[in-house]
Amino acid sequence: MDGIIAPVPGNQIFARPLFDASHQALRSEIGAFLDAEIVGAHEGWIEAGTTCPPEIWARAGAAGLLRRNLAVRYGGAGGDFRDAVVVIEELAARRLSGLPSFLQSDILMPFLTRLGRADQKAAYLPRLASGELLGAVALTEPHSGSDLHAIRTTAKRVPGGFELNGVKTHVSNGRGAGLIIVAARTSEAAGQATPGLSLFVVEAPCPGLQRSPIDKVGMAALETAELRFDRCLLPGTALLGPEGMGFIYLMTSLVIERLVLAIYAQAAAEAQLRALIAHCDARKTAAGTLLGFQHIRFQLADLFGDCAANRTFVDHCIGDHLAGRLDPRLACTAKLRASETQKQVAALGVQLRGADGVGGPVGKRAMRDLADASAQTIWGGSSEIMRDLIGGSLANLL
Repeated sequence: MDGIIAPVPGNQIFARPLFDASHQALRSEIGAFLDAEIVGAHEGWIEAGTTCPPEIWARAGAAGLLRRNLAVRYGGAGGDFRDAVVVIEELAARRLSGLPSFLQSDILMPFLTRLGRADQKAAYLPRLASGELLGAVALTEPHSGSDLHAIRTTAKRVPGGFELNGVKTHVSNGRGAGLIIVAARTSEAAGQATPGLSLFVVEAPCPGLQRSPIDKVGMAALETAELRFDRCLLPGTALLGPEGMGFIYLMTSLVIERLVLAIYAQAAAEAQLRALIAHCDARKTAAGTLLGFQHIRFQLADLFGDCAANRTFVDHCIGDHLAGRLDPRLACTAKLRASETQKQVAALGVQLRGADGVGGPVGKRAMRDLADASAQTIWGGSSEIMRDLIGGSLANLL
């Protein structure tokens, strides 16, 4: 007789001891806001070839999506990282790639909370938390991709501040951002273990900055841009943190970014797997439902196992981050495994839906899942970069 696995209460596939009743209440609150305010509009943005409008960010800020673990004195809710995880997962479960609030709240804002002077924090954090101000982080360059050692953008000292020159590409929210954190070279330490990078806060629009949209298929509703800085003059107060320490700060920040992207990919994979199982259970064939075929059950079982292992690992990494001891190698591993599994789930979602997987409303959703999942294995450090970083660190285990 077949065994029966009891379902987990709520909308989770796996039990999550990391969270308590307050987080479940927050999950319901965030989910209700997204369903009422964003889900219907999101499809319209994609169909119209547009991206998330500024007023939506203000609504997200008012609903608390941008301030969960920010200190109360800066307009935050004062929660811990688990609150942020809830928001990330609810966005991912609905595949709302056009409103990546975590890029602002969990990737950009920590630069300011850790490195910002008192005046910078007071000027920017409350406006970022409310959604009044949209932010972006500009690291990637056309020739270097994820390689921070190869950054060519420069910031040289001039009377009164710095002159910024260079090109950044694939900057999420780059075209609409009013605040951009830019990594630039302030010394000629090219190729050294810690290149002479510094971080700057650029208020946009500003003279010398040109912004061009980048058209793409994956995560189509996420506004992405190329930024060109041509003799862009910055005041000395635009420097974020000590000069020349940018590389060290970026290494720390990228660890958190990779965990955030792993959390998003894992939640998206679980939501897509649940939908695929439901489809296979309902889809009738001449010999029964798709779920009645052993080969298909084997495929789904493998993906369920991968998601189960990834869920345990990602939650372990969340716990380590809460305790202040997240290993960069584990963050890379979490991002690699979760995003690759998401892509496998999405690809099988197209295949098992047959002709419906490539045509009509169902096919649009399935193909969009696959395109978005492909982007997940690239942004924040590609799977190849993750493997190289993990492999290059293994000798440290000896």
